[in-house]
Amino acid sequence: MDLYREKFDPVLSREELLRKGSFDPLVLGHAETLRNSAGLVIVHPDWWGLPPAILKGWVDRVLLPGVGYIYEEGSPVPLLTNLKGAVVVTRDNPGHGLSERFWMREVFPLCGIATACCHILDGLKVRQSQEVERKVANLLEELYTYFVTF
Repeated sequence: MDLYREKFDPVLSREELLRKGSFDPLVLGHAETLRNSAGLVIVHPDWWGLPPAILKGWVDRVLLPGVGYIYEEGSPVPLLTNLKGAVVVTRDNPGHGLSERFWMREVFPLCGIATACCHILDGLKVRQSQEVERKVANLLEELYTYFVTF
């Protein structure tokens, strides 16, 4: 999925919030894709230490109760326990952002994606292109191995 190419609307409307779901065909399609998938790979830049707003909006609109989790007796019960997850975060500068926490401690656990990893490609503005290419090639190999060894 390319949220920009699809012109995904990240705004969770008041109506969607009140009815706890969407009738937007794009949102429904993404939810159905997740239900029928074995893996989820998210690649995004780190903007101000977080995923871009369009991706946060995707989480808000697609992983609502009934897709990512449900509540039973006031406690969340994960629904995407069939998924294995990976996040790749690109970052201009070395250091830490909140993206890792967002995915690995908040989103994935709530939805039941227990087998997950997070890779950071940082320092992209200061590295030579050959070094970036090598890091990307190594990462692709790691992700391939990660998902093939289900």
